[in-house]
Amino acid sequence: MLNVLTIVFLFAAAWAVSRLSAVVARRVMAWSDRRHRAPSGDLSAKIVELKRRETSVAVIRTGIAYIAFATALVLTAAQLTGGFGRLTAVAGASFILILVGFSAQRMLMDIIAGFNMFIEHWYSVGDTIAIPMLEVQGIVEDLSLRRTKLRSLDGEVINIHNSQIAAVRVLPGGVKEFDVELVASSREAAEVLVEQVGAILPEGPTTFIRRPIIHQIDDLAPGLVRLRMRAAVAPGREWLVHGFYTDLLKERADRHLIVHGPVVLTVDDKVERSFARASAATRWAGAR
Repeated sequence: MLNVLTIVFLFAAAWAVSRLSAVVARRVMAWSDRRHRAPSGDLSAKIVELKRRETSVAVIRTGIAYIAFATALVLTAAQLTGGFGRLTAVAGASFILILVGFSAQRMLMDIIAGFNMFIEHWYSVGDTIAIPMLEVQGIVEDLSLRRTKLRSLDGEVINIHNSQIAAVRVLPGGVKEFDVELVASSREAAEVLVEQVGAILPEGPTTFIRRPIIHQIDDLAPGLVRLRMRAAVAPGREWLVHGFYTDLLKERADRHLIVHGPVVLTVDDKVERSFARASAATRWAGAR
C-alpha cells in the first residue's frame, strides 16, 4: 500500500511541476528582460522579441515537464524493484528496458531536433511557416522540444514531430506583400479605378491584411503613367492579388485605359537589401 501511495505521489508531484513550469518560465524570462532591457526600437523588433520570448517559455515549460516525468518514472522503477542498487542490476540485464529504449528512439530524435531548432532560432511562436516536404503551412501556435503545433487558415490544427521537419520557409512579418503595377493612359481615371476597386475588396486577418493603395506614380510620357499599388494578404491567400484583384482592375477599367498590366511583384525589403549588397559586391569585384 505504501508503494502505491509513493508512486501516486511521485506522478502527482511531476504533474504539479509540469503545470507550474509555465509560471516559472514566464517569471524567469521577465526577470531576464528586466536585467537585459534593450533600448526601445521599432514595432517589428518588439514583435520579434515577443515571439522569441513566447518560444523560450514554451520550450522551457515542456523541458521541465519531460524532466519531471522522467524523474518520476525512474523513482517509480526504483521503488518497485527495491532500491537503486537492485534497479541498476535489473536494468543491466533486462530485455524489456532495451525494448523501451528502442521505442523511445523516435522521441529522442524529436527532442534533439527540437533542441537544435530552438538554439538556431528556426522559427518562433506566432511565426507563419511553410514546410515544403510535408506541404503544410500555418501559424506556429505552440511548440515543444518534441513537436510543433500549427494552425492553418482553414482552422485545422496540425501537429508535426520535430524530427520530420527537414526544412522550413518562414514568411517575414507573417504576411505576403505584393506590388501591383499597371501602365495607364490617364492618371486621374487610373487613380479613381484603383480607389473604387480597393473599396470593394474584403479586408481581414485571413484575406487582405491591407487593401491595395497607391504606393508610387511615375509619369512616363504625355498620356502614359505608371502606377504601383502595394497590398498585403494572409499566407495562402495569394490568389486574392494574383487573380481576383488583377481581374477586377481589368474588368472595371474603361476601354483603352490600361495600356499594360497589371503585373504582380513580390515585395520583401530584406531580399532587396541582400540583392543590393550582392550586386554592389559583384560590381566592385568586376571593377578590380
